[in-house]
Amino acid sequence: MATHEIFMPALSSTMTEGKIVEWLKKPGDKVERGESVLVVESDKADMDVESFNEGYLAAVLMPAGGTAPVGETIGLIVETEAEIADAQAKAPAAPAAAAAPAPAATPAPAAPAAASAPVAAPTPV
Repeated sequence: MATHEIFMPALSSTMTEGKIVEWLKKPGDKVERGESVLVVESDKADMDVESFNEGYLAAVLMPAGGTAPVGETIGLIVETEAEIADAQAKAPAAPAAAAAPAPAATPAPAAPAAASAPVAAPTPV
């Protein structure tokens, strides 16, 4: 079984991560080499991402709306339809597309200021 990974590409020299705008193919769809399989939003523009391999889109590892660092595996392509189920079974679960950010920790209330030592009033001259 030959499984090919689809990686988050670096679409510019300054891009460190990309957001998946849309998957143009669904798991199980036939994919031709050079065919666009998804649209990625970079720090500069939205661009189509083409497949380097021919086969079938077996799994989407990062759903539309999700963000992945450059180089991370975001999908899998297999050579035959018979390999799709096996690749899906081995694929890690896709994260939620729009996972809510963790709530910021609420700062504890400040401790009351310590009472300062009494200061003697100046003596009149």
